[in-house]
Amino acid sequence: MSIDLRLEPAEEEILEGELLDDDDPGPRPAEPDPAGPRPWWRRQLGHIPAGLRVLAAERSAWLFVTEDHLSDRAVALHILNDRHQVWEQGRNAEHTALAGRAAQEMAAAKASGAAAQAQGITPAGHTAARRAELAARTAAAQWEQKAAAVLALTYTGHAPVLPGEITHHRRRMSHRRRIRLALTVLGTYGIPALSGGPHTLAVECAATGAAVALAAWGKSVLPRWRSGRRADPDLAYKLPDGGQVTAPAGPQCADNQAAAPGGAAAPAPAASAAGAWPTGDGRPFPIHGVTDPVAAAECVRRALLAERVPLAHVGEPVRHPWGWEVVVRVFDGTSGDIGDKLGGLETKFDVGDGDVILQPNRKRTAEAVLRIVTGDLFGAMQPPPYRAPHSVDITDAGVFGMSADGTDLSFSLAELMGEVIARSGGGKSTLIRALLDWTTAADNAVTVFLDPSGDGPGKFSEAVKLTSTNPIEIEFALLSLYRLAAGRARIRRKLGMGDTWRCTREHPAIIVFVDEFPKLTKRSKQIIAELMLVGRKEGVWLIFAAQGATKELLGSNIAQHPALKILGACRDVDTTGALGGGAIDWGFLPHRLQPKSGDSLNDLAKTYIVGAPGVSEDPMLHKWHYIPDDEGGRRAAERLAAGLVDVDQASIHAALHAPNPPGLKFADEDEYLHYVPWPELLEMCAEDDDEYGPDDGAEEEEAPVPEISAVLMEAFDKEEADALTLTQLHRHLIEYDSERWDRWHHKDEHGLLMEIGRHLALEFRKVGIKLSTERLDELDGSPRGIRLASLLAAVKAASEDTE
Repeated sequence: MSIDLRLEPAEEEILEGELLDDDDPGPRPAEPDPAGPRPWWRRQLGHIPAGLRVLAAERSAWLFVTEDHLSDRAVALHILNDRHQVWEQGRNAEHTALAGRAAQEMAAAKASGAAAQAQGITPAGHTAARRAELAARTAAAQWEQKAAAVLALTYTGHAPVLPGEITHHRRRMSHRRRIRLALTVLGTYGIPALSGGPHTLAVECAATGAAVALAAWGKSVLPRWRSGRRADPDLAYKLPDGGQVTAPAGPQCADNQAAAPGGAAAPAPAASAAGAWPTGDGRPFPIHGVTDPVAAAECVRRALLAERVPLAHVGEPVRHPWGWEVVVRVFDGTSGDIGDKLGGLETKFDVGDGDVILQPNRKRTAEAVLRIVTGDLFGAMQPPPYRAPHSVDITDAGVFGMSADGTDLSFSLAELMGEVIARSGGGKSTLIRALLDWTTAADNAVTVFLDPSGDGPGKFSEAVKLTSTNPIEIEFALLSLYRLAAGRARIRRKLGMGDTWRCTREHPAIIVFVDEFPKLTKRSKQIIAELMLVGRKEGVWLIFAAQGATKELLGSNIAQHPALKILGACRDVDTTGALGGGAIDWGFLPHRLQPKSGDSLNDLAKTYIVGAPGVSEDPMLHKWHYIPDDEGGRRAAERLAAGLVDVDQASIHAALHAPNPPGLKFADEDEYLHYVPWPELLEMCAEDDDEYGPDDGAEEEEAPVPEISAVLMEAFDKEEADALTLTQLHRHLIEYDSERWDRWHHKDEHGLLMEIGRHLALEFRKVGIKLSTERLDELDGSPRGIRLASLLAAVKAASEDTE
């Protein structure tokens, strides 16, 4: 049956505007009665059957919302107005919240003003109250400005309604009207029947029948009372230039999906030139194959709403070779809350783990950039640039990789203390090599690399001025670096540099890289903590790396101290440990990155960065340049041949008279640790690299020598003593290996004892014995030495640890 609204021909004298169908032409004038005119009341009753037919037609159109009742355009306008209403509610809620803050500040200002007028207030209290009042009024004005700006926002979320949405919305309107009709009937008849019995039900039915008869009479005799096609509703906002109410129907628009075997929905057809269009069921759909921005916006909108995101606005998506980028806005909470929904969004978009990337806008907390990756996010990344020796200035910005927004990852290391946090496979070595490639190419920077458990800077070793992989040697290096920084603080103004060290070829910066920070000795960590306080202004900058940022791993709360924080694949506790408790809510999600696993690179060398000058503070993903070993070795050899930059003599001389780190004890605990000037430090580290390098270790395995513990025990046996001084032990060590232990005869007694203590500590650590020299108070002068009982206990403990 088709229902139509049309004007009948005048010659049939049918009342115009009636609803007709093929089987029932509707009310017609009564035939002349041969018995003469009928009474007035009978003529009025004759209108009721025709009116009932009109009522039935209108009921059917209302319940099923047919095309004759509401056009596609009218339904689309309803949808657009609903979208605008949701946005308007969010805007009003945000305005109310901001206005509330303004009212709070104004109330605080009035309270402070009243306090300033209180009797007995002191002049200082009066001044403080007036300042508090002024600050509160200023804050109130700022909040009022923000509230006014929000209220003045113009709706920009218009997107044409898709054909499938119209069918779905019309179906929903029909369902809602049937439910309302059923509830009305139940409330009108069901409840009275249960409460009042059959008599009440009969009265209700009679009253309803009379009302229906009266309505039918009115529909028949009053044509204007009949409801024909409804007028299209007005749009609640101005349509943007070039905007359309409905989107053109695509070849994939279908009101119903064909059922696949087993009852599952059949897969969507392949994308056409017009892009992938969703079906009309209102459910989320995969973004793969979508090429049209309108369809992409609808895909994002459905997915966010399905995840119960309080969505206020979806901007126009931008298509990239790697996927889609779109700005979204919420009307409640913050955009960072979407971070909890990323797993569900990945399922709804049908993309991989970690391929939905959220970047909240920290300046507008309700707004965020959503990136949906269907390809390679960093596919357009350029290879690392070539840098000739002495070709860059360390205070300039270097290019280290690419950011997710397509720009270069570029910033300056000047005056930065930094940390790199990433678990194994996260790419620490990759990004440290990228930084080394920059620092070793500078003509005004000295590079230092300290690694207590690794193999140093790898192929960049030749370009690094000082390298140490021995934990005890690192203590000496850090102490000397601290003294250099402290010394520079005393001569900086004399050199005419002002408030900070001016890095030049004659007075270069010193860049210190520390890998595997947790494996440093306790004393090294203490020196680093002090160095980070004084080194920034003095051109001694430090960047350390670790596999985690918790206090248990680093041994202190140092993780939050550096200004520069680089976080790769790690744990959520590392994220909060380095960036603070609210970092995850803001959208910093390095714990969702996947480290390298076997041959799969996953998110290797992808990081979040905070504190890099010129790099967005919003939580954006960045990828670092990868420099192959052969290329790194080639660049390092070039820089070595061109000559490595060295520390200036003015700084070396100033360090001789500079203080040690405050609170750091020496002779009372460890005789071996003392300040070593920079030139001697270079010799010491080069010597120990040769002495304790990997090749020498292999030779020792092939030609074993007695353990240091056996040598010392033999010394105790020969001396038949319970304690031996360092001088006594030295004689036996020379007998054991004169080439190694008799190298310091040119030094005075104090210097000789320092060297013996230092090298004993190195030997103990090498074989895993935790033993240090101690004061022998029972001997004259309380010289330092070793007790037999302490040696035996340390050897036993080391043996148990090995087992």
